[in-house]
Amino acid sequence: MTRTRGREYGLVLLAMATASVGIVVAYGSTWIVAAVPVFSGTTAPTTSEQFSGTNLVGFGGAAGWVCLAAVGGVIATRSWGRTFVGAIAFLAGAAAGVGAFTFWLSRGPLVEAALEGGEAISVTGNVWWIVACLGGLTVMITGVLTVLRGRRWPALGRRYERATPSDVTPSSATEMWDAMNRGEDPTRD
Repeated sequence: MTRTRGREYGLVLLAMATASVGIVVAYGSTWIVAAVPVFSGTTAPTTSEQFSGTNLVGFGGAAGWVCLAAVGGVIATRSWGRTFVGAIAFLAGAAAGVGAFTFWLSRGPLVEAALEGGEAISVTGNVWWIVACLGGLTVMITGVLTVLRGRRWPALGRRYERATPSDVTPSSATEMWDAMNRGEDPTRD
């Protein structure tokens, strides 16, 4: 059973990390290329304006970084802390995914706002917004899994925490000497 939990934990972390990196890369990539006339009122000559996902939907790129930070948070926490981090990951994934989906629904007004009143002759887009949308959905799913099942997953070992004298119960002479080397009193009950 521990093996299954460990495998599930690893798969969720891998999926969350991959989706988070995908969101960050997608929002940093060019989503729209607009051909804009150099002189207003004319159609030629034109210049090319490129807009990344962050230029068009600013909060989506920030949400991707929060998703990436959540991966480290899931690793570093346990119990209720992990549940909290899972909820944050869910919300950040939702923000990234909804931002990308909103771009698809209202591409025209977003491009007009990015051009700051300028008019585009032609606008071409690509599929980076789909990568961001799918990444957001994946982080949402892994966030829910973390909330529901994360408290049962393995955590960083307690060996990284300092033991208190009440935790030490030496049973052999070697363990007593080791306790003394750590600065603990092995005779104290």
